[in-house]
Amino acid sequence: MSRHVLVAILALLSLAGCQSGLPGRSDEALFSALSGGTFTLHHDVVIVPGRTTITFQDGMTSYGASEYEPRCELEVRDILDTPQTIPAGSYRIVKVTGMTRYVSYPPGGTLLAAAGNPVRLADDSSDLWYMHTYRMPLVSERHKDAPELVCGGAYNYPFYARYPTLQEMREALGDHATLALH
Repeated sequence: MSRHVLVAILALLSLAGCQSGLPGRSDEALFSALSGGTFTLHHDVVIVPGRTTITFQDGMTSYGASEYEPRCELEVRDILDTPQTIPAGSYRIVKVTGMTRYVSYPPGGTLLAAAGNPVRLADDSSDLWYMHTYRMPLVSERHKDAPELVCGGAYNYPFYARYPTLQEMREALGDHATLALH
């Protein structure tokens, strides 16, 4: 009996040691530092008809983004047939939650001939990529329908995907907006 307990303890310690070598998925301190922080939009931005987001990436605005770099988006609730303006001003970040987005790429890897179904060798060409994002509802006394701020890291293989750093979020926003921590 004691041998099984010893083996279990050694296995748990080994797994704990492996865990410490993994890249961080998020900075827990950043979750709490952003909660209650301030997002200041320096200029009005417009969301075109039929869309709910405007994207900030590399300091520029667009309605799409490269999946290979971090980005931030302002997201409104409703899809309208008319443009939606998000007014410049200061917004308080209510609470930060984490979310994972997925994108599927055509499967890669090497196919092996086999009787029945082909066998695909495992490699880094997984067909499912992840993007970890901070989702931040915004509030403002001046603007009743405040948007949400969503900032995500680059899409990557599941093992390498991570949340964006504060610096990456600031670089994505550029001169358009400022993030101030709580």
